[in-house]
Amino acid sequence: MVMSAFKHVIIGTAGHIDHGKTALVKALTGIDADTLAEEKRRGITIELGFIFLDTPGFDRQIVFIDVPGHEKLIKTMVAGASNIDAALLVIAADEGISMQTIEHFDILQLLDIQTGIIALTKTDLVEEKRIHELQGEVKGFVNGTFLKDAPIIPVSSVTGAGTDEIKSALAEIGRKVKKRRDSGIFRMPVDRVFTMKGFGTIIAGTILSGEVKIGDKIEIFPDGITGKVRGIQVHSKNVERSDIRNRTAINLQDVKKEMLRRGQCAGTTGTLFPTNRLDAQLRLLKSYGKELKNRTRIRLHIGTDEVICRLVLLDREKLPPGETALVQFVLEAPTVALPGDRYVIRSFSPLMTMGGGRILDAAPSRHKRFDTQTLEGLGRLGGDTGKIVEQIFIRSDFIPQNSSEVAVKTGKEENEVKEVIENLCNTGTLIKISSEKAEKYLHVRSYEQLTEKSLSMIKKYHSDYSHRLFMPFADLRSQFLQWSELQIFKMIVDDLLNKKIIYKKDSDIRLAEHEIRLESREHEVASQMEQTFRKAGYAAPLEEDVRKRLDLSPQVFNKMMKSLIDQDKLVRLNKKVTYHRDILQDAQKIVMDHIRENQSITIAELRDKLKLSRKYTQAILEYFDNAGLTIRKEDRHVIK
Repeated sequence: MVMSAFKHVIIGTAGHIDHGKTALVKALTGIDADTLAEEKRRGITIELGFIFLDTPGFDRQIVFIDVPGHEKLIKTMVAGASNIDAALLVIAADEGISMQTIEHFDILQLLDIQTGIIALTKTDLVEEKRIHELQGEVKGFVNGTFLKDAPIIPVSSVTGAGTDEIKSALAEIGRKVKKRRDSGIFRMPVDRVFTMKGFGTIIAGTILSGEVKIGDKIEIFPDGITGKVRGIQVHSKNVERSDIRNRTAINLQDVKKEMLRRGQCAGTTGTLFPTNRLDAQLRLLKSYGKELKNRTRIRLHIGTDEVICRLVLLDREKLPPGETALVQFVLEAPTVALPGDRYVIRSFSPLMTMGGGRILDAAPSRHKRFDTQTLEGLGRLGGDTGKIVEQIFIRSDFIPQNSSEVAVKTGKEENEVKEVIENLCNTGTLIKISSEKAEKYLHVRSYEQLTEKSLSMIKKYHSDYSHRLFMPFADLRSQFLQWSELQIFKMIVDDLLNKKIIYKKDSDIRLAEHEIRLESREHEVASQMEQTFRKAGYAAPLEEDVRKRLDLSPQVFNKMMKSLIDQDKLVRLNKKVTYHRDILQDAQKIVMDHIRENQSITIAELRDKLKLSRKYTQAILEYFDNAGLTIRKEDRHVIK
C-alpha cells in the first residue's frame, strides 16, 4: 500500500443536454463517463461521472466530474459542481447558447468558480463561418464574468480536432489553480455511495480540508453515523491516507450502504454540527425575473446536499432580481455547513435556479427580522477574516474559545486564526484566558458583561440580606458557573479585588462600599445580643440559651447572629462556643504572652490561668491553631 501523493485538479463539465459533454470527456480520456445501463439506453447522462485524465510529466492529476445536462437533473449537476476547481463549459456549435447553458453558467458563478475554459463541440457538423460567429457570441455571453478571458476552443469528439488544445489549456489551468484554504479538519461531502464485492460500503467525494487515514474513526453528518476507515483509494490506487483536493473513495467498516446517501458529509468526529438554520448572504439572479418574498419555500443546494426550507428575509420585505440581501434559511431537515461555503437556491416548483451566495453562520439562533444588532453581526461575518473571527467570539457569548475551535467554525486555517486572535488581543478586543489545558479567549464585551453580572449578584445579595455584611463566596461562584468557566471567574474576582471594588474575607465576599442596614428594632436586638456575650466574658453562654433569655424567635436570632458575626463583633469558635471579639482578643494576648515567657502553652495551663473549664480553653487554642497564630505540637501549642 502506498501513501497518497496525488493533488487533483477537479474540472467540472457544464452545459446543455446533448451538447457533447460526456463525448468530449471520452475523447480526452478514452473513458466513457456514462456507465449506467439507463444512461446507455437513453443516451443521456443521469449520474455524476468521475474520470481521470492521464497527465504524463504533470505533477497534478486532472479529474473530470461529468454532470447531467437535463433540466430535471440540475440537482445532480449542482452536487457535482459544488467542489470543483475549474469549469469546462461546453457549447455545441450546431445549437449555440441554449437554456441549460445559461442556467449551468449561472450556477457556476453562484458557486464562485474562478477559472475555466470553453469548448465549442460538434464542430464537424458546421461550417468554419459558424464557428467564428459562435466564438463572438460566446465572448459576449461571458463578458464581465470569470470566463471573460477564458480560451474558446473549437473541438470535435468525432475527429479529435481540438482535443490537444483542450488538454493544454486544462494543464495550464492546473498549474494556476490556487491552493485551497485548509482548516486541518477532515471534511468530505459525499457525492457517491456504492458497494464493492469483498470490500463492502464505499463513499466517495472531494476532500475539502484536512486528511483521512486508514484506521481513523470518522462521522457521517448530519446523521451521526460513525465508522472506521477500512481502506482508501485515490485514482483506483490503494493509499494509506488522502488529503485536501483529492478525489477519494473510502471503504467504511460496519456501515451499511442503506444508511448513506449523497448529501451527507464525512468528517472528523464531533467537528461539524447539524443545524436546521443557516444565515447567509443571498444574490437573486436577474434572470429569475421576479421578486422574492419573505418565507418563500425553496430548495437549498449546499455541498452535495439538497434541503427544502423557508427563506426568511432579515433586512427587507421583498428582494428584487439582481439584488443582494441577508437571509436565514429555516430547514425542514438538518444539514451541515461552514461559514464561507457556497450554495445555490432553486424554486420549489416549477424547478428554476433563483440565486445563491455564501453561508455566513452555520449554527445561528432564530433572529428577529430587521434587528440592528443581528444585521451588524452578519455584516461582520461577511467581512474580512478579522471581523469574522471577532463575530465568532461575540456569538460565543460567555463561553471562551481556543484557536482550533474558531478555525473549525470559520473553516479557516488555524495559523491564520491564531494570528488574527493575537492582533485582537493586542487591540484589547479579546481577553486571554490562560489555563493548564489550553489558552482560550473571550470577547472584551463578554468579559465586561460577566463583570457587571458578578457585581449585580453581590448587590442583589446585599439588598436581599441587608443585615449581612458578606455574601458567601461559594454562592457567587456557583451562580457564575451557570454562565461561564471557573478560570474567568477567578480573573474577574482578582481584577475587582485589585481595583478595590470588592473585599474578600476567608470564604465570604462583599462590595467594598457596602454597610449593614438594620431597622431600629433590629439594632436594639443586635445590641442586646452583643452585650450579653460581652458581659459573659470567657464563660460565654450557649447561643440557644441567649436566644431564650432574650425571648427571640429562631428566625430573628439567627438573622442577628449572622449580622454580628459578619461584622466581627462575635466570633464562633465552634458549634458550642461563641465569644465577643473583645473577649477573644484579651484571650489572645494572654495566650501569646504566656508562650513568649514559657515557649508554649497547654489546654490545662490556659484553663488554670483563666479559671475556665476545658470546653472553653480547648476551643480557644484550637481556634488560634486554625487561624494560623499557633500550632499544636503533641499536647502543647507554640507560636507558628
